[in-house]
Amino acid sequence: MQEIWYIFKDDKLLLCRSSEPRLLTSCDVGALSGLLINKGTVVIGDRDKGKVINEFWGEMAHNAAVPGNMITMGLREVGSTFGEEVFYKAARAFQLMKWYGHHLFCMSCGGRLKPSPFDNGKICPSCGAIFYPPVTPAIIVAVEREGKILLARNANFPPGRYSVIAGFVEPGESFEDAVRREVKEEVSVEVKNIRYFGSQPWPFPHTIMVGFTAQWASGEIKPDGREILDARWFAPDELPDIPSGISISRKLIDHFRQYNI
Repeated sequence: MQEIWYIFKDDKLLLCRSSEPRLLTSCDVGALSGLLINKGTVVIGDRDKGKVINEFWGEMAHNAAVPGNMITMGLREVGSTFGEEVFYKAARAFQLMKWYGHHLFCMSCGGRLKPSPFDNGKICPSCGAIFYPPVTPAIIVAVEREGKILLARNANFPPGRYSVIAGFVEPGESFEDAVRREVKEEVSVEVKNIRYFGSQPWPFPHTIMVGFTAQWASGEIKPDGREILDARWFAPDELPDIPSGISISRKLIDHFRQYNI
């Protein structure tokens, strides 16, 4: 079986150039000899229990030239081109690459860390401390009111883009409490009937998005003016420019549209 390699230059994945771009395999990696500044294994399952490992990650030097038979592609475009399964695998490799490159020394004793022989963690040979890649939880919620959905324009969005409300979970906070707080903070609206929708790993940089639906309870929209520049209620047949691709934000909006048209 060919080994799959997820090799990144900056924040973009390298692919073989052809009529239809394809993922790199072990046969392609030889052309990158000397261009990689870091590489490692994507551990799937438990090595101790004989789980087969056939995926790897690599990082090209920032100033290295991409070989002529290869192209680069952003992770969001990878999802649109190859589908969810490849997106999740590439996202996991990207997160591991970033963490391995930045987390070099033990936070307990300062010793140089080494990769764990069992999983995706790192072990300190000096004091035995074990560290694992971080996963930061964030909520994302589609709020409905009388057949309309609440969409907001974040200050970081492209011009004209609107999406559902999202934000990071704070220490000591449940997902449901985070939903209530984020919606209240960003648009001054109270919500009720919070229901779990689904989740999605999101590698920007190391987030797990936990999706919910909710109903408007009270309050009128008032954007915070800092993160949220505008917010409105939209009917399913009057939606503005919304996220594309496989993001859970788009799935929440599509779910609303499916059951309200």
